[in-house]
Amino acid sequence: MVIGEQGGTAADPAARAAQFAHMAEVTRQSPGFVRGWWGTDGDDPGLTHALVVLDTLDDARALKRMIEQNVSGVRLRLMEIGVEAGGTA
Repeated sequence: MVIGEQGGTAADPAARAAQFAHMAEVTRQSPGFVRGWWGTDGDDPGLTHALVVLDTLDDARALKRMIEQNVSGVRLRLMEIGVEAGGTA
């Protein structure tokens, strides 16, 4: 999983939605992409958070490198998923 944090989230809801849609579209094309979430920080609306699950740790490393080469001001972390839990439906 790639966990990201970036400042500069658009204040306007329509602009923010467009920003998130662009991030999602670019990320969706990454090898090994499984699922992703993008949203604003609940305590600091100027921050964006992203959680992106990929098939392998190598896929996550590749996505992290791509983002670091193309996006400034982003803080990224890799997390190897050890346990997964789902809700009851």
